[in-house]
Amino acid sequence: MNMYRQLREDVQQNKKFLAEGKLKMPVLAIGGQASFGGKIADQWREYAVNVDGRVLKGSGHWVTEEKPQEVTAMLQSFLQK
Repeated sequence: MNMYRQLREDVQQNKKFLAEGKLKMPVLAIGGQASFGGKIADQWREYAVNVDGRVLKGSGHWVTEEKPQEVTAMLQSFLQK
């Protein structure tokens, strides 16, 4: 439950970080087709300028558990750039 206890502090920290400017490094945002899909990338674009958004077909919310090989391939491709 500590994750939820820290929520207010997380919000304050996020506001501080965002005031310093958006992240410049590349960000890979993967959303499951049956869950948030492309909305994950849209959300990250609020915090970063270089977002590579991908939608993982046949997956829901837990992309790393549902499609580990596909996520690994996406990460390898992203990190090789």
